[in-house]
Amino acid sequence: MNAKGHYNNPKERLLGAALKAAALTAGLRGEIVQGDNGGRDCGPDATVVFTYGQKKYRYAVEVKAIDRVVGLEFVKAKFEKCELPVLLAAPYITAEMAEHCRGLGIQFIDTAGNAYIKAEGLHIFITGNKRIRKDMAVAKYRASTAAGMRVVFALLCKPELIDAPYRDVAAAAGVALGTVGWVFFALQNRGHLLIDKRKKRQFVDLKRVVEEWVVNYPAKLRPKLGAQRFHAPEADWWKKTRLKKYAALFGGEAAGDILTKYRHPGEVLIYLKGDPAGIILDNHLKADPEGEVEILEKFWNFDLETKEDRVVPPVLIYADLMATRDPRNHEIAKLVYDRYITNAYR
Repeated sequence: MNAKGHYNNPKERLLGAALKAAALTAGLRGEIVQGDNGGRDCGPDATVVFTYGQKKYRYAVEVKAIDRVVGLEFVKAKFEKCELPVLLAAPYITAEMAEHCRGLGIQFIDTAGNAYIKAEGLHIFITGNKRIRKDMAVAKYRASTAAGMRVVFALLCKPELIDAPYRDVAAAAGVALGTVGWVFFALQNRGHLLIDKRKKRQFVDLKRVVEEWVVNYPAKLRPKLGAQRFHAPEADWWKKTRLKKYAALFGGEAAGDILTKYRHPGEVLIYLKGDPAGIILDNHLKADPEGEVEILEKFWNFDLETKEDRVVPPVLIYADLMATRDPRNHEIAKLVYDRYITNAYR
C-alpha cells in the first residue's frame, strides 16, 4: 500500500477487498503492516494484524486463488515452519473448500466475506456467502430480509448491541454470524447508521428505523414464524395463565390491553420459544384455522428488564397492532408508541 492508502498491485488489491469483506461479515478490522514481498516463494505475500475487541492477531498471508485441495496442501507445506499462523486470502472460497481449509487448519478470508479464523479467544467460521459485485450493492436491502429484521429488532430493543461484537449481536438476534455485518452495511448504506472517527457505530433517526421495521414486519418476518391458530373454551383464559411457565409472552391486542387498559382483546397473540404443547394442553386450546388464539415463534434470544414482564417489546406490540385493519387497534398502537417508544428513541 502506498502513502495515499492505495494498493500497489493485484495481490494487495485482492487482500484489501478480502479484509474489507471480513470487517463487514465478521467484524474483524484488519490492517496490512507489510506489503507484497516481491513474489518470493520463501515468504508471505503480506503480514496482516486483525483487531477484535481489545486483542490483536498477527498473520502471515498467502494471497492465492484456490480451487483444489492440492493447492491448500501446498499452502500448508509452504508455511509449515513459519513463526506466524498462515492466513489464506482468496478471491472466493466455496463451502466445500472451506471445510477442507478447516480440516487442514488453514485459516482464510475471501472477497465475499467467507472466513475461517481460529485463535485464542476468537473462533469464526462463515461460509456460503456468494460472489458479490465490487460495490456490494447486493447487500443494500439485507436489513429488510427476515434474518436482517431479526438483527434490527435486537438493535432497537437493546441499543447497547449497536457497538457490541458481531458474535453478541448474532446470538441476541438468533442469526448466523455472517448476517450481522451485511445488516450493518445495509443500514449504513441507507443512511440509518454512522461510524464516527473512533469507529463507534450510532443510529441516525431511530424513529425512521422503527417505522421501516414496523412496515416490513408483516410481509418479511411474520410469515416465517410458523403461525398456529387455536380456539380457547374461555374468553378470559389468557388473564389467568402464567406465561413464564412456557417461556412465552403476549403480543398484539392482549399486550396492548395489558399496557394501556384501553380495549379488551378480540384475539390473543402469543410468542413462544420451542414446543407449544404445554400451553396448548394446560389451557385446553383446540386447533382451529379461524381461531382467536395465535401462537408465533419467539424469534429473539434476549430478555428486557421492564415493569411488565408478560409482554413482548413495545416495538413488536406496535407492529402487531398496526398490521391489523382495525382502526381501534391503530388507536391502541398510537398509545403504545407515544408511551413506550417515542421517549426511548429520541
